[in-house]
Amino acid sequence: MHCSIIVFSAAALLIPTNSTAENFYAGKTITVIVGVSAGSGGDVSARTFMAGLAEHIPGNPNIIVRNKEGAGGAVALNYTYEKADPDGLMFYYGNWDPMAVLAGGEGIRFVPEEFGAIGSAANERGTIVRADAGTGMSRPADIINVKGLRLGGRSSSNTNDLIGNLALTIIGADFRYIPGFKSMKKISPGILSGELQAGHTATGGYSRFFTDTTNEGETMMLFYHPFFDENKEIIVPAEAPFYSDLPSLRDLHIQIHGAEPSGIKWDTYKWLRTNVHSTSPAMVAPPGTPDELLEVLRTAYQSTWADGEFQAKWLAQFGDAPHVNSTASTISAFQNYRSITPEMLAVVEEMVALGR
Repeated sequence: MHCSIIVFSAAALLIPTNSTAENFYAGKTITVIVGVSAGSGGDVSARTFMAGLAEHIPGNPNIIVRNKEGAGGAVALNYTYEKADPDGLMFYYGNWDPMAVLAGGEGIRFVPEEFGAIGSAANERGTIVRADAGTGMSRPADIINVKGLRLGGRSSSNTNDLIGNLALTIIGADFRYIPGFKSMKKISPGILSGELQAGHTATGGYSRFFTDTTNEGETMMLFYHPFFDENKEIIVPAEAPFYSDLPSLRDLHIQIHGAEPSGIKWDTYKWLRTNVHSTSPAMVAPPGTPDELLEVLRTAYQSTWADGEFQAKWLAQFGDAPHVNSTASTISAFQNYRSITPEMLAVVEEMVALGR
């Protein structure tokens, strides 16, 4: 009698089926990699979200956050892409920096479209500045009179810094970009001491480091980044993020120049906000993570943001609710970010060059 021996890999034996995926996480521990330092605004918001997410994953696994800061998040993304096991127990959460990939950012080895996209939600973002950055600076529009604004940042290819620098360029601000800081936790002491005069921040960083100084008149937000609808029209929020009366980038441009922004830089800004910036931070899995587990996590991700109790906790801590994308929109962003036009890519490369 002829006998056949069939050899299965260990990985294949561990891949869950649809019937077992729902129970896969019971008693397990998930490790989430974040690319910022512990205690930074991005770290705090990541930990807050993970606490809520754990309650919506079947089996209620334990979730721990592991910080791997450096290179504007590229260190953590490279690690997730190259070394993280695709076993459904390790993920990345944070900015995914697709423009750094297209612009040939230094040290970039990850390929975004090969990740397993789970979900994304954009925090409100803008630029914080010292009120004494220029003589007589009493309102955001006065930034146009400041010369050589010292702007601290992470990396010029970092999505937040790239679009923030592009925004300042659009309004005609005169600034000197100083990269190399790992997070807003590292940038904020420089701003508060006067060594730096400005930085790009999300609501997490603002609430953690600048709420008191803004209330005391020592710092101010210059603008917030608006969201755009499918027709590239600005979505006007019921209330301005960060605090009332803060202008959007478009409104600040009108205050300074008396006209709406236009041209290739503005077109690039709108494309980035719609296709890239509005999908950060994102949660992704290493290449090869089983689809069955990705679906479990995608459902849990959406359920977390739809949870009214979690929303209340988030608002109490950060003051603004993020713009949550559908699963389909997140997957589409990861698969289609290379559709940027050559003219827009040239603008991106110009912004990346600010850090070289």
